[in-house]
Amino acid sequence: MLSALFTSTLTQQAVTYDVVSAESNSPFDVATVDRATVFSVYNGGRLNITPYDTLREQRSIFQGVFTPPVEAVVDVKPDCSSGDCAWLPYGSLAICGGVANLTAMNDTALLTTLRNTTLERMRGLFGTSNITAGSAGYGQFYFAISETFPIVMGLLEKPTGAFNSSVTELIASDSFIAYTDAPVNISSPFDSMSAIKYLEVAFWWCTKTYETKVSQGKATTTELSTLTKARQSTNTLNIAWDPKFYPCYSANQCNQTYGDTEVVLEPPPGTNTTKSSQKQPESYVVHLWTGLTASMLLASTMLDSLLLDRTRGVVASNGGGVAKAFGFSLVGDFLATEVPSPEAQLDNVQTVMDNTARALTNMLRQGTTRLNRPESVVTGTVFTPQSFIKVHWAWVSMLAVQLLLTAVFLIFTVTKTYKLRMQVIKNSSLATLCALDETTRQQIGSFGDLDGITRKAKDLEVRLERDEKGVALWLGR
Repeated sequence: MLSALFTSTLTQQAVTYDVVSAESNSPFDVATVDRATVFSVYNGGRLNITPYDTLREQRSIFQGVFTPPVEAVVDVKPDCSSGDCAWLPYGSLAICGGVANLTAMNDTALLTTLRNTTLERMRGLFGTSNITAGSAGYGQFYFAISETFPIVMGLLEKPTGAFNSSVTELIASDSFIAYTDAPVNISSPFDSMSAIKYLEVAFWWCTKTYETKVSQGKATTTELSTLTKARQSTNTLNIAWDPKFYPCYSANQCNQTYGDTEVVLEPPPGTNTTKSSQKQPESYVVHLWTGLTASMLLASTMLDSLLLDRTRGVVASNGGGVAKAFGFSLVGDFLATEVPSPEAQLDNVQTVMDNTARALTNMLRQGTTRLNRPESVVTGTVFTPQSFIKVHWAWVSMLAVQLLLTAVFLIFTVTKTYKLRMQVIKNSSLATLCALDETTRQQIGSFGDLDGITRKAKDLEVRLERDEKGVALWLGR
């Protein structure tokens, strides 16, 4: 009975040895992810820029801009030693991006300024293209093109009002894109100025809350919240809106102009990280001089213009090179024959801005500008496969009931045998008749097949008992 008890299906169900993913206590397991709480390379007297950091910033811009609108830039990759890790929600300094339709605002003064700026840029673009095509040896190709799509990008000298005041306070780069939905005649391109449309594309500083998980080696990062709000700031982070930057930059006197001035951002909602000493919300800081220098590089990269032919091939380019990516989002991919709808154009440009903002944020979180501070690395939890003995109390209860009923039955049998002074081996008439051999059945009276046995069992009381004299078969009616 004990053997059956310990090997029965019920026993195997009652106690199992489960392998589950549980928190690791090993000091060798690692779960870390990078973030940024500070953007600064200021050392107290000057900007101590790591070699080629400007190239890294520009690489991030191009990585984001030239990611196709149907794809997304991957977030910072965490370090997880086991392949299964999790982090509590954490905050980080970030770059956000957005697009606004300036044409739809119907701001007459703004549109007039933009048309004048675009006209001057297009004159320069067509003029230099004519000269460059001939001197570079592809003049025959250039002059064979009759119509082109002009894409012009330039800086906005002041806020347009398309974004709210919180965003405007923290803008790092603000540009316009001038484009047409139909190609213009290359011999008289300025006759189509009324058909040109305008978008505003801006990057600004913000803070984000992230949640990162690694499952079976695959990392996923989710943005839980975003906040664009400065605690207090009277300084712009956009180089085009700060008249003090270029004079101090050219005279090498920006330390006297800006020094250690900082712009502090509010932490994003939903984070679980606080300063352990004061138990206060974390601060997110942009050093003003460092931020304006980054804005200068961003603005120069976003300054561009080009001509695309009917098949969206580049006919001529004059600038930083990013206009091609925005051009494909606005007038269609290479060899396209139709211009996307206005809604699709805005969606495509917004995707380009999101990808570029994410690529720049990745640089902030992993680069040298975030400073080497303890809070720059967020520690998570490592999970490893571990075996546990699991007791299923429902099955244990069934076993307990089974044992109780068995004990009751045994006690009842022993008591009855004790009272009768004999052991009742079988007291079921049908069971006893079925157990008899053929000779005994003939002695009782032939009753044939199973149906006959069943009928006989109803008429007879048959039981098999055993006492000190041996086994006896009792018959009665």
